[in-house]
Order: sequence, then structure tokens, then C-alpha cells
Amino acid sequence: MRVAVIIPCFNVAEHVAAALRSVFAQSHHDLDVLVLDDGSTDSTLAVVEQVLAAHPGRARVMSGPNAGASATRNIGLQHTEGTYVQFLDADDVLHPDKIRRQLAIAEQAGSPAVVAGAYRNRYEDGREHFVPLPGRDPWMALLRTELGTTSANLWKRSAIEQVGAWRADLGSSQDYELLFRLLQAGGRVAWDPEEACIVLKRSQGSISRTHERENWIRYLALRRAIRDHLVQHDPSAHAGAIATADQFLFMAIRVLSKHDRMAAFAEYDRSIGRGFVPQVSKATTPAYVAIHRILGFRNAERLTALLSSLRSTLKPT
Repeated sequence: MRVAVIIPCFNVAEHVAAALRSVFAQSHHDLDVLVLDDGSTDSTLAVVEQVLAAHPGRARVMSGPNAGASATRNIGLQHTEGTYVQFLDADDVLHPDKIRRQLAIAEQAGSPAVVAGAYRNRYEDGREHFVPLPGRDPWMALLRTELGTTSANLWKRSAIEQVGAWRADLGSSQDYELLFRLLQAGGRVAWDPEEACIVLKRSQGSISRTHERENWIRYLALRRAIRDHLVQHDPSAHAGAIATADQFLFMAIRVLSKHDRMAAFAEYDRSIGRGFVPQVSKATTPAYVAIHRILGFRNAERLTALLSSLRSTLKPT
């Protein structure tokens, strides 16, 4: 079975060679590989051409003005062939058997919309963190960000095209927004618990990275939409996922409060219903829960911020 491999690149001269070599090392060989330079201003295109020259006939390259990762992936869909699609961010690397193994899973599962893969995050300081797949209900996995990630997954072309492909207007959460639309359309998920790829977590320069405040607002908007979809379509069947969505919305609103308190207050009013009780966690202590119950979210956040400021002021130097 032919698989399209679509690799958008933007200022990744230090990383793209490793990404390409990981594609050429795949045990599955029926690949249509397209590298798309998304208006890079460094030597990315020169590095790509050098690697492709050493592997003649293995891939094609296109270049154009900067359009963003999602728009570039959509261009790649228009210029490749393959029943399934491997989207590969140019600073990630695939394990050699990734595509072959996930194709076998897809065939055994009856051609699902996506094969979700486990992966490993690698940070610039050398730290690594394996991100497993619990293989739970897809809706719960979607809410908990446990449905793989762009490079770790294998995507069915016809399912992506049916829901309108990638949204080019999003600066973050593009893969989970697409996964949401796939599930809305009845798309099925198959699971690959083995590590599929290594994802480089860069502090800056990533083609999908934007301001933290905007990232959290997009995170909230997506999970609110997921929660509302479940409430509207089958609240009894998805009661557990809906309750999880409420807790995740609350935790994200608390993070947003550190960046923009007034925006967090507005999000709380929009997303959290009356009678909501936060779960106790490391960040949400029993004392905070009690204050939230008595004084409400706004006063709980103001008091928490005040106490934190006082602790910082009184901390010995």
C-alpha cells in the first residue's frame, strides 16, 4: 500500500536531514515523499537538496512563500498519492518500522481514520519523556491529549479530505482540532502502543509555536467544543468524558489566569457551569477548593495570587 509522506519545513536546517534520513530508513518502501519548504530564511532548502542528491529518486521538493504548517500540509495532500499519509514535522524522526507497523495495524482494524501512535518527547537540554497511549475511549483520549501527535500518527487520506483537511488559521492545537473533526464525522481510531517517533520540543522556532496566552485560549476553545459536542449528542454515554472535560477546562483556565486574569475570568463564565467542584491536585489544593466553594473562582484566584506574592516577598534572600 502506498503511503504519502509530507514534510513541511521552516527554518529547520539543523534538524531536517535527520528527519529525511528517518524516512529513507523505513522498512516500508512504497512511499511518495514530498518535502515542502515553507519560505525558510535559513539554509533549510540547501540542506534538503543536499540530502536528496544523496538519495536520488527517493523524494521530491517544493518551495513557496511562508504559509504556516497546516496550509503547507494541505498543499502536500494535493501533490502526493497514498491511501494513508505520514505527516512528519521536520524536527522529528521516525523509528524505522513505524510506517510498516502502523499500516499492518490499520489493515487489521479495517482501515480506521487514524492510527494513533505513542512517541517520545526530546527536549533541548537532553531530557526525554515517553508519551504512552492508554488506548482508552477515543473521546476521553482526545480530551486528555492521549491520541498521539502529528508525526506519531498515521492518517487516512480520504477521512482527512472528508472533513476539510487541516485548518490553516490555527497557530496551535492543529492536530487535535483535526482529530476532533475526524471523530465528529464517525472516524474510528486504532492504537499503536509502541514508540513511533521522537518529537523534538524546541523552546523557539517551531513552525507551530505561538504566544502562550493564545495557545491556552485555543486549548480552551477546542476542549469546550468537544465537551459541548458530547453533551449535545449523548450525555449519558459520555458522562465520564464530560466530567473530565470540565476538570481540564478548569485547570487550563487557571493556567490562563497566570497570563491574563481577565481573560481567564471570562473563560470561566463561558465554560464552567454552576455547582462545579474542582478536583484536588498538586496545583489545586484542598484549601483552594474550599475557597473556591465559598468565595468563587475570581476571589479564589485573587487570593491565591496575593498569597503567592506575599510568599515571594517574605522569602529569605
